[in-house]
Amino acid sequence: MKRTSSSGRKRRAPGEQIFEHPRLYDLAFGFRNVKAQCDGILALARRYGVESPTSVVELACGPANHLRELARRGLRAYGVDNNREMLAYAAALAKRDGVALHFVRADIRTFRLPKRVDFGMCLFDSFCHCASDEDAIATLRAAGAAIRSGGLLILELTHPADFFGKEPKRAVSRWTQTYEDVVVTTHLAHTRSDPISETHVPSLTIDARYRDGRPPKKIVDQLFYRMWLPSGIRHVARASGCFEAVGWHGDINPAVPLNMSDEAWQMVVVLRRH
Repeated sequence: MKRTSSSGRKRRAPGEQIFEHPRLYDLAFGFRNVKAQCDGILALARRYGVESPTSVVELACGPANHLRELARRGLRAYGVDNNREMLAYAAALAKRDGVALHFVRADIRTFRLPKRVDFGMCLFDSFCHCASDEDAIATLRAAGAAIRSGGLLILELTHPADFFGKEPKRAVSRWTQTYEDVVVTTHLAHTRSDPISETHVPSLTIDARYRDGRPPKKIVDQLFYRMWLPSGIRHVARASGCFEAVGWHGDINPAVPLNMSDEAWQMVVVLRRH
């Protein structure tokens, strides 16, 4: 699943929870070019009317790598996550880098911020852990209360084509990341797809081999995902009473439209706050 997303903090199938091992999670998905993606996020914001944002919230922020980069660029940044270990890890990284982030430990369906922000983002497929329309509508209403009128919410999701057909997937399912102290091999397998409920269970395996003689660590986690398609996103956006879908892209880049070309390898949705 390299080049794509996979993260969440909500409903899940039984198994060891990767989010309780935040450094391994971070290293496993460390292939992302965070600076370039933040350039794309800000370009999307400008494209849809938020010219010079000064504040941002990330839902299910995890290690908060993108938030740290946006904070370095001068934005007031809030990170929302329900996992204690992940937030502690994200806070330690922010302290290491000398970056001021504001963390809120809460469910993304019910979180609240002390001040409204210019835009929000829910990256790495985290919105797919809204496994029902009710979960998604609650999340959008919580985000609507946190984002100013005219502000945006950017969702990064799996390209719909990866749920169907036999053609090669846009997302790589196995990859290896090499670091100074550890080599991390990750495998993502999509299992137990249910086209009626539009859900599936990705099985995530992370195998860490340490260079200093420590015993290897293997984690096998099963998540519970919704297959979000454009019609479903439009429906929950309208039903929330807070947002309308105004942009559809195949990458975190306003120049890439959402279509069936190879360039469009994910589905990035821009929602505008009423």
